[in-house]
Amino acid sequence: MKRTIRRYLVFAITLTLTALPAAAQVQLPDPVYQAGIDAAFDPETAQIEGVERLRWRNTSSVPVDELQFHLYLNAFASNHSTFMTESGGQLRGMEMSDEKWGWIEVESMHLAYPEDLAAAGLLPDGIETTPADTFNAPFGPTVRGEPSTIQLQGGPDLKDVEEIIQPDDGNPDDRTVARYPLPRPIQPGEWVEVEIAFTSQMPEIFARTGVSGNFVLGGQWFPKIGVFEDTGDRGRADPGWNTHQFHADSEFFADFGDWDVRLTLPLEYEGKIGATGHIVEESSDSSTVTVRFQQPGVHDFAWTADPDFVVLEELFDPDIDVPAEQTRQIAEILGVTDEELRLQPVMIRLMLQPAHRSQARRYFDAAKAAIRGYGLRLGAYPYQTLTMVDPPRGGFGAGGMEYPTFITLGTHPALNLPPLKKVRMPEMVTVHEFGHNFFQGMIASNEFEEAWIDEGMNSYYEMLVMEEFYGTMIEVLGLRMTSIEQNRLSLGSGRYTDPIVQPAWKYRSNASYGLNSYSRPAVTLRHMENIFGPETFHRAMRHFFQTWRFRHPTTADFEQIMQEATDEDISWFLEQAFHSEKGLDYRVRTAKSKKAKDRKGWFWEDGVQVLYGKDHDHRRDDHEDESEDDAIGEDEDTGDSDDENGDEDEEDTIYRTEVVIERRGEFKHPVTIELVFDDDERIRHHWDGQDKWIKILETRPAKLLWAEVDPDHLMVLDVDPLNNSYRLQQDSTPAKKILVNLSFWFQNFFDLMSILG
Repeated sequence: MKRTIRRYLVFAITLTLTALPAAAQVQLPDPVYQAGIDAAFDPETAQIEGVERLRWRNTSSVPVDELQFHLYLNAFASNHSTFMTESGGQLRGMEMSDEKWGWIEVESMHLAYPEDLAAAGLLPDGIETTPADTFNAPFGPTVRGEPSTIQLQGGPDLKDVEEIIQPDDGNPDDRTVARYPLPRPIQPGEWVEVEIAFTSQMPEIFARTGVSGNFVLGGQWFPKIGVFEDTGDRGRADPGWNTHQFHADSEFFADFGDWDVRLTLPLEYEGKIGATGHIVEESSDSSTVTVRFQQPGVHDFAWTADPDFVVLEELFDPDIDVPAEQTRQIAEILGVTDEELRLQPVMIRLMLQPAHRSQARRYFDAAKAAIRGYGLRLGAYPYQTLTMVDPPRGGFGAGGMEYPTFITLGTHPALNLPPLKKVRMPEMVTVHEFGHNFFQGMIASNEFEEAWIDEGMNSYYEMLVMEEFYGTMIEVLGLRMTSIEQNRLSLGSGRYTDPIVQPAWKYRSNASYGLNSYSRPAVTLRHMENIFGPETFHRAMRHFFQTWRFRHPTTADFEQIMQEATDEDISWFLEQAFHSEKGLDYRVRTAKSKKAKDRKGWFWEDGVQVLYGKDHDHRRDDHEDESEDDAIGEDEDTGDSDDENGDEDEEDTIYRTEVVIERRGEFKHPVTIELVFDDDERIRHHWDGQDKWIKILETRPAKLLWAEVDPDHLMVLDVDPLNNSYRLQQDSTPAKKILVNLSFWFQNFFDLMSILG
């Protein structure tokens, strides 16, 4: 039985898109390749048998004499792979099984050039044989079990010249990258086609992909073409393949393509299969179900299946789900019209574990908050669908992961209990993983080399969405914590071992990778928003995103746009924040305010010389040469004034205030210091923060109440806000201890809930 899917809501979405203003429509990228895959999964063996048909175009300015592919699943082939060596077989609270390894093997790779296909009549009639025309010829997956058209025409098998390479570490036991020399180079603008027969052994779920019982998550499950970069691409000096090994602390990098994938599974999975893109066809027989998915303009394809899934759908409708006031406020900050922020409808498909059904509303609400929160600020989500996958307890290692139009989530049944309903881990994971459709899904930065661009930028926008929609990240037993507070806690003491900008596998530890890819850059971006101003910052970020969408930006591209937006030299900040290990920490070292000593000796007051002493004051003025009797008489005549002056002195008691501000970190940053006196006067001083310390002196008729560094709380990179203020006549140590203990409790509670999944 075969049936073509005509989901009326998806059809309605398509109609709606045609009516959207141009500003709301996003032009998808021209594909570097077209990929068609026909694959079957056997849950008994956890194996995938597949045929991948790939049409790849040379978009560079130089000939390409080989193809390179990622074979990511081989990271799980043995305990000696680079991934397993670096991770020690443990990652995100999960441990790799010693028995259920995973691997991928290319069985054959037959090659054809376009003229070969044209000569054999394998291109449609009427299509010119120029590269541009033939590349866009109709394309789809080869059917498994049928003879390969390329093989029938005598195309060479590149399997015969396959070479496993290790470009990063030379580890001979790592088989995650392969190269295939070509019979002749692919000239600029030309393309080739390969048909790849492959077998994938899915591991027990450990990191991102694999099986757990009947649940399967297919991530990085096929031979994946690398990225060929031209001179100048992302600052590259020479052209060549960018195909890194799979590291424990790295993710992925790929070009954009158009995908057409057909998946076959046992019949028990019918209606319970989800993937990147949308379903265009579904058929079944007495034992199997086959589902076909298509999605243009993305750089990866993932899928899932579980006969236990509860499948729910909801439509994100911008006319209903986007408050007009929120649109107006963001439009004002961005300096655009409300109409320019118009979003498009998205069909949200939730594939849920039965035990988590009561949390479906939480997932849907978070997804809608993210679609509008990211979309209004950066530009509309351009795809028609979003598939959300809720893994089972045993498959937690597959949770919290992103692929184009397809994300995996994570929760725990306990989070539906009344005391824990405001522990917003499911919401945070949903928002974060959806956000990856912007950073890295559309921005497509190199996660191997600059992980912060996707993880850090995404974590920043995750904070924004969580704060505007939920307010807090955690509310438990009267304790509250926001997303920015949780991220600031992660900064620790500020004694960083690595800069933010660094290849992912070169961080000192997994903890350093996490800190410098997620929390530290997220807090850095909030710091930049604070010191440069929301309008300048958000307009620059939108400009960066829309300029570099689908174009693989680097840190240098981000810094250039920020530099231009601020219209001032901010290299001092960018260098320290992104390219150094320097932590920021300013504190009030000491503060004291004491009554000034009584005057003794000669003082000049309004041009008159006055002598102050223990028993009397003496004025030396134009009458100094009068007789002693006259002077004494004058004093006697004004004898009552001494008492009056005494009262006046008491009222005008002068205090000498001394405050020492200290720079404890290596990060040098201008700071504002505010002194608050008991006459309600507030005096601010501005210091460039370059020296190790500065002493501030004030002499005035009021006593200091407190001193504070960064009184407007803009410097969120300051790792210890507790030492930023000093209050006289009050011991703040107990309060500090309480706050530190609460922070410790929050952080560990958050980590515990993450592990529980």
